[in-house]
Order: sequence, then C-alpha cells, then structure tokens
Amino acid sequence: MKNFYFIFWIGLVNCLYNCSTSASIADPIPKILDVKHHTYKTVNFETSDGLKVYADLYSSNSKRGPLIILYHQAGFSRGEFRSIAPRLVDLGFNVLAVDLRSGDMLNQVTNLTQKEALKQGKSTAFEDVIPDLEASFDYAKNNIKSRKIIYWGSSYSASLGFYMASKHPKDYKALIAYSPGEYFKIENKNISEYAQNIKIPVYTSSARNEEATWKPIYNSVKSKKRFYLPSKTKGHHGTIALSAFNDDAEENWQAIIPFLKTLR
Repeated sequence: MKNFYFIFWIGLVNCLYNCSTSASIADPIPKILDVKHHTYKTVNFETSDGLKVYADLYSSNSKRGPLIILYHQAGFSRGEFRSIAPRLVDLGFNVLAVDLRSGDMLNQVTNLTQKEALKQGKSTAFEDVIPDLEASFDYAKNNIKSRKIIYWGSSYSASLGFYMASKHPKDYKALIAYSPGEYFKIENKNISEYAQNIKIPVYTSSARNEEATWKPIYNSVKSKKRFYLPSKTKGHHGTIALSAFNDDAEENWQAIIPFLKTLR
C-alpha cells in the first residue's frame, strides 16, 4: 500500500510540473525562453550611505559597447527586465538591470537591494534611491568601463532620470523614460524644473491615458526628444509595456528601436 501512495505522489508531482510547463508554452512566455542564451551575472556595489545594491549584468559581444542602466518601477525588482534585457543585448547594448531600494519582488525575482535596506532600517521612499542611481553610474563607468551610458527609467525611476540628467549633464548619452510624472519633489523642485536643464536626447512613452501626467515634464525638455503613445491598444504603465507576455509588446518595441539605433 505504501508503494502505491509513493507512486501516486510521484505521478502527481510530474503531472503538476508538466501541466505548468505546457501552460507556459501556450502563452507568450516562450519568447523569453528563446533568448536565454544571453546569460547574466548578478553583481553588487555599495552606495555612499553604505547600502549594497544588486544588479544583473547582461553583456553583448561588444564589451566596449554602449550600456543601458535599467531601473524598475514602484513595487518591482530587476525581474521587470527578464524578457527586455536580452532583446536590448540583441540590439547591441550591454545592460545593467538594477534593484533599487524602493521596490519589491516581481517575476519571482526578489529585490535584494530593498531586502538589504529593510535589514539596515533605511528608508525606501522614492527619493531615497538617488544614492543607488549614483552608485550604479559609478559602477558602470569605473568597473564596466562603459563609454556611453544610457539612463532608462520606469515610472518613479523615470522621473528621477530627469533629475539625474540635469544634475549630471555630461554623464549620460540619453534618457529613456516610461511613464514619468510629478510623483514627488526633489529639493522642493518639480521634475519639470529639472527637465528644463537636460541637454541629451529624451524618449518618453506610456499608456495612452497617462499623457497628461508626463506632458508638462516632456514639454520642458529643450533638447532632442521623441514620445510614443500606443495607437492600437490602451498601453501599459512603465517599461513592462515591452515585456513579452503583453500582446502589444512588439508595437512598443518597433517604436523605440529607431531611437535606440541612434545611440549605438
């Protein structure tokens, strides 16, 4: 009888595994699996306030090629970019997908920086990630030795991109901002005030109903700029619009690829 139950449980486990596997094959997730030849390694570096920041480094064939630093949106982790980073590598970029201290788990990827921040009793408000952004740039420049560094933000981290590009006008090659907005003030200034001082190319995109949220910021930018709103769908909040599991992901990719080609 014991043997019967043992065989039964083995069969049940196999069934559950196979069922979950076949279910994933039925949706767009295989597009992610197709690019798993792009390996990454998880690295870490320290901020000015003593926090260890974690990130996934995806390397292209050109170690000296331009590097995109990817920052996730609120409540997320570097897991936001599991299907996005490999596509960027295919386009000729190196990629550093960063866990910011303001976030949480996504796609079963734990935000290790947030976990470390909570352990140390550090605040995890949106503005508190600025040391994380500074440390990421320093790591990209000094450790990866990147000559061209592109800031890519999602939601609150997109807003912070305008601040960073304003404060460090010679550090970044371009700014890509998905669903930015006036979500907070920095040094008692609106994000649109920082946008006025940007001197690099800017690309902005969002869901269709979010245009009013970022248009004042975008209008403040005096440098070369482009924006894109989905024409056939409502779109999505943040960079997740490019994720393989969204039916309209390719439409969003085809919008940004021409901009990316100008940065190589």
